[in-house]
Amino acid sequence: MTYARFLGLFVVLPILFLLVRYRRTLSWRGLAPMGLLLIIVYAATSPWDNMAVKWGLWGFDPERIWGVKLGYLPLEEYLFFGLQTLLVGLWARDRLERVLAKKPRPVAPSREPARAERTLEPSEVSP
Repeated sequence: MTYARFLGLFVVLPILFLLVRYRRTLSWRGLAPMGLLLIIVYAATSPWDNMAVKWGLWGFDPERIWGVKLGYLPLEEYLFFGLQTLLVGLWARDRLERVLAKKPRPVAPSREPARAERTLEPSEVSP
């Protein structure tokens, strides 16, 4: 399987699913924080991945990538950084929005009789 096909099946399709599913609640204003997150992700992962490939920690099969490289990394790896961040960001944004929108449920009254509170004497708390 090529890297591009992997991205299409396992990252782009779920992103499209989330975009269709949450299309009514998505807005540019709500998605704006993901722009900052993308900058952070690229700034953190690009140098590390480039050095890891340069040092031979891992590599990419030339027959499974498009052949376009930026530094030591294929274009698909850079797409993975951004698309994976979008996938997790869309999912997390929806989850967070749902949690914050829920109204707290009233606590059911306890069936145990209430205990009378009293002040403890020093001898009760000292060793």
